[in-house]
Amino acid sequence: MKWYLGIDVSKGYADFVLLSEDLEKMEETFQLDDTRSGHEKLKNWLESIFKRHPGLQIDGAVESTGGFENNWYSLIVGLSSKLAIRVARLNPSVVKNASKALLNANKTDAESARDIASYLKRYEDQVDYTSPESQYAAFRSLDNHLQLATKQKTQVINELKQLLYSSFPELQRFCKQGVPNWVLDLLQRYPSPSKLAKIKPEKLSKLKGVTMEKAEKLIEKAKASVSSRDTLTDEFLITAMAAEIAQKQQTVKKLKVYLAENCKGRETELLQSIIGIGAYSAAAIMIQIEDVKRFASPKELASYFGLHPLIKISGDKKMESRMSKQGRPAIRAILFMCANSAVLADSHMRSIYARHRAKGKSHKHTIGIIMHKMIRIIWGVLHHQQPYDSKVDAINQQKNQEQPLHAEIKETASKRRIQDFDAEAPISRIATKKRKVHATSQAGDAGLVRDLVHEPDR
Repeated sequence: MKWYLGIDVSKGYADFVLLSEDLEKMEETFQLDDTRSGHEKLKNWLESIFKRHPGLQIDGAVESTGGFENNWYSLIVGLSSKLAIRVARLNPSVVKNASKALLNANKTDAESARDIASYLKRYEDQVDYTSPESQYAAFRSLDNHLQLATKQKTQVINELKQLLYSSFPELQRFCKQGVPNWVLDLLQRYPSPSKLAKIKPEKLSKLKGVTMEKAEKLIEKAKASVSSRDTLTDEFLITAMAAEIAQKQQTVKKLKVYLAENCKGRETELLQSIIGIGAYSAAAIMIQIEDVKRFASPKELASYFGLHPLIKISGDKKMESRMSKQGRPAIRAILFMCANSAVLADSHMRSIYARHRAKGKSHKHTIGIIMHKMIRIIWGVLHHQQPYDSKVDAINQQKNQEQPLHAEIKETASKRRIQDFDAEAPISRIATKKRKVHATSQAGDAGLVRDLVHEPDR
């Protein structure tokens, strides 16, 4: 006998519901505080349930809510050593979509708990009960703070650039890719064109990153500035913003260094065998993956990172695929940088990049393809526990060059389980071409297949 425990977590408390295999409520929904007393009450309640129902198995779940679920999750994991209970973490969006599919319009804490318990029953084969409390999970809070600091830094940079447009527009040309450290130093000392115009080039050139030539040009531009705002308030705000950005940059740097030096393991070593992935990137990736066994295939891992393509096909129309971009954008930003580095440093990746660029794809689109490629490599390296070898990958790539053609033939044939192809059917020229390809492949004429695939519509 198996029952399902749904736990809807809020800040400081949680709602609980227990459903039978028929999704009938076994007891009334109740609420407990995230305190010692609340934890003891949950423990006593669960023990009483198992005493009254020998042989019972309870599957429970919490949604990942940014850390509010950790205490409840840890409590039940601890109880699982002596009680027949296990607990999983669920993606809130997955539970939400499942609830929408059942047309559940009501939204209360009690209903949310019921949705969680119901999901456990309806999608039993998709729920992972393995404990994610790996050595990498311990660094998740630190990584979350790092992402927050990075986001805050970006926000202040955007505000500063907006203010500079009116108060010091001549500096804008140096801030197209963020704000350089020398600009931050300059703004903390000379936050307006009027102040900078009074400085000697020799003094300004003492700033790190400012040559004598650059100093002369900056002073010249300051004297001829088209600034529409030059007030003490703006000067104060610019100085404060520049100092804040510099401080945030130091915080981000320290956190990255700490992760790179302390978040280590066999997995991070394997990831660093992939050209383009350094110590920090490897740590950040493993914090998200935790255990590669959670993902049955590279496709699942790509989907988890929001890198899987979304393709729409209807009749003869196949819309251009695009990246789903679901999941955390921070990890995709890291993979984006890794992909760019890989293209520069790895001849194999560079050849893949060149091939897709030759097909007319943009740089950004092609880097997205490289990112997806790297995800497959990451999964393979972790799954097989073997370092990456670009030569082996290149050989496998060569073997699969004809795969798209065969895949198209296989896809066309798989849809015709009941009726054979009819040459007289009122179908489009595109569909006719596909059928010719299939018919020819069945006859074993591979050369003609390629010709048919590329023949123009008549």
